Amino acid sequence: MRKRAFTLIELLVVIAIIAILAAILFPVFAQAREKARQTQCLSNCRQLAIATQAYAQDYDETFLTLWFYVNNDYLRNPLYQRYNVFMWAPLLMPYVKNKDVFRCPNGPTNPPSFQGGPPEDRYIVNLGYNEYIFRGVEIQGVGNPTFARLSSFQAELTQIALIADSALGGWFHNWGNHDGPRLPIPGEHPLWGMHRLKCANGYWGREGNFGECKHRHTDGGVNIVYCDGHAQFMPGKRIRGGVDLPCESPVVDPRKPMCP
Repeated sequence: MRKRAFTLIELLVVIAIIAILAAILFPVFAQAREKARQTQCLSNCRQLAIATQAYAQDYDETFLTLWFYVNNDYLRNPLYQRYNVFMWAPLLMPYVKNKDVFRCPNGPTNPPSFQGGPPEDRYIVNLGYNEYIFRGVEIQGVGNPTFARLSSFQAELTQIALIADSALGGWFHNWGNHDGPRLPIPGEHPLWGMHRLKCANGYWGREGNFGECKHRHTDGGVNIVYCDGHAQFMPGKRIRGGVDLPCESPVVDPRKPMCP
């Protein structure tokens, strides 16, 4: 008996069903992959949180800082000359013993913004260290970032960001509105300056009359290590403030309060 073949209409129906299923499932798979990468990034941050606390205990309860760079002479320091702004990574390396923890899986890795160090000891770093803390002795009113000193400010240690996703794999700050294209970001306050955190995959270009803001995680959320030693993901809608605004979330400048 002769077998019945599929008709053209039946084949088209099957193809249409497959296309519909693909359209439904592909975004789900993409979201699952993004969630896995975000989780891995947070896991790396938790390892760095432990490392920063161990470092502080070894150095009289003082966070990793430029305390030995006085009078802006850090450019002459051999460690800075070898690693530039990435130098905080090799300083923490004895406590983590794994270079992979300094990078987020869905962050950029291209040099020079996210790679540094000599050829024999290269680091890929797309997380950043709080510039206010790293350069505390050079910033009036901040000083040497000990636990006691940071605890004396209005913001709590649980609110001050120490390490986070960053648009520069070295330091992050709160004056993104004063570098890059210096254009407002859609949906943000005109004086908003938390570009290096929320726009962690880039904010150097422009989109019409606005500056670009390339998110690393869903909706611009950020993985953050706080000064008290915990690490947590902060949704993008909660990232507020900047150098020209009265409060911040998370707190980057330790002298400022947390936004309510």
